[in-house]
Amino acid sequence: MADSISSTAPRSRKTDPIEPRKQPILVVEDDPVDQEMIVLAFQRASVVNPLITVSNGQEALEFLDAQGKFQWRRVSDLPAVIILDLNMPQMDGFEFLRRVKAEKRFAAIPVVVLTTSQFERDLTQSYALGASSCLTKPADFEQLVKIAAEVDRYWCRRNRTPENG
Repeated sequence: MADSISSTAPRSRKTDPIEPRKQPILVVEDDPVDQEMIVLAFQRASVVNPLITVSNGQEALEFLDAQGKFQWRRVSDLPAVIILDLNMPQMDGFEFLRRVKAEKRFAAIPVVVLTTSQFERDLTQSYALGASSCLTKPADFEQLVKIAAEVDRYWCRRNRTPENG
């Protein structure tokens, strides 16, 4: 499911003003089953922002920089929010947070940590590195749908970030 893009944006009627493009939601998750569940939860929650899924922090940085297989992306089209797992191969969530928050153009992008970790030190370190929110990955799918709806309501609709990071 890596690198999937899904969008269910409604078509606007001719009398409606043209809606601005919906910023993507970047999901950084190495487990294919968890990736699929997150995508399904956002779909069930009727989130219209496209979802981009990658498997580790290195791929997420390539997406943000519009490098490698993400050269098709305009550098100016930054995600509305990043959903981040902590325990991943190649580059874990902590190193990703360290790097993304050190880059001025990416520092304002909200990062929501979604993890199974129950360790207080992981929570403390996530916030110290600039996470905007830390949530426990639920075992129940309906709870994941609620989280997706809350992410949409707050981070995609209400939260405001500077246009250029």
